[in-house]
Amino acid sequence: MARYAARRGYTETSLRNWAAAEGTWSGAPGLVRLVVAAPARDREIVVEVGAARIRVTTTFDAELLRAVVAALSAGGST
Repeated sequence: MARYAARRGYTETSLRNWAAAEGTWSGAPGLVRLVVAAPARDREIVVEVGAARIRVTTTFDAELLRAVVAALSAGGST
């Protein structure tokens, strides 16, 4: 951890203090491995508004999604 902090121009103590302030310090440094499972074109997220579930792909229409979420959030009273 000391080498990581030093390469970035701050002290290990500063790094530990920042992590503690954010509530993320567990006492031991950890690493996260990021693995891309699929090309971006195949990705989607699911937005849940109440009981409704909306699948949003990378080619979504933002204006339409906003309108649908607004309508669902209003309980369909628009």
